[in-house]
Amino acid sequence: MMFAMRAYICLTALAMLVLPFSARAADQEAQTWISAGGVAQIDDNDRIGIETSYRLRPADDQLLQRITLDHRIADGVQLGGGFAFVTSRRQKEMRFHQQLIIDLGVLQSRTRLEQRYIDSAARPAWRLRERIQLDIPLEKQRKWFLLTSAEFFFELHKPSAVQDSELVTTRQLIGLRHVLTPRLGIQLSYMRQHSFPDNRPDEVVHVPWLAIAWRL
Repeated sequence: MMFAMRAYICLTALAMLVLPFSARAADQEAQTWISAGGVAQIDDNDRIGIETSYRLRPADDQLLQRITLDHRIADGVQLGGGFAFVTSRRQKEMRFHQQLIIDLGVLQSRTRLEQRYIDSAARPAWRLRERIQLDIPLEKQRKWFLLTSAEFFFELHKPSAVQDSELVTTRQLIGLRHVLTPRLGIQLSYMRQHSFPDNRPDEVVHVPWLAIAWRL
């Protein structure tokens, strides 16, 4: 009964976020993402994370490599920053970011500000990302979790090569996370990414996503 109630709440919240964007006509595409990451605790307040994500896309595969350092400033509150390299056959990007994470247990939020240096653009692009996530344990042993999130991307300062509206992308995700050992977990998710380019049909990407996470 408890499992069903938690699943219902989570799916209802996701549906409320997805449905407003589903009525618009959009081009559809399927991708597959595979990612692996590790987090190492430096001391009681600091941790470093490394992530690699390979994205299989119909036109051009993409590789993202990111490193982030987070510092705990209060219980459940972290400030951090880092950088990433994003490469594909068509485009290369170096991306710096700063972020604020608030962790309330089941509910987490992340605000991330990015500075994107794209090789095809004369000026950097500034982007704001706001994410809300629910991570719901499905049994007392806390080995299985139901995960759902919504993330919103806003372009703050655009290079001339980018022709997008202010709200450029939304992402909705739902999946299962399984704790294999105290240091190793695996997650299988479905993500729907909806982009809103100017003067073109919307673009919707459907992504099955496999992620592996280590605690080092």
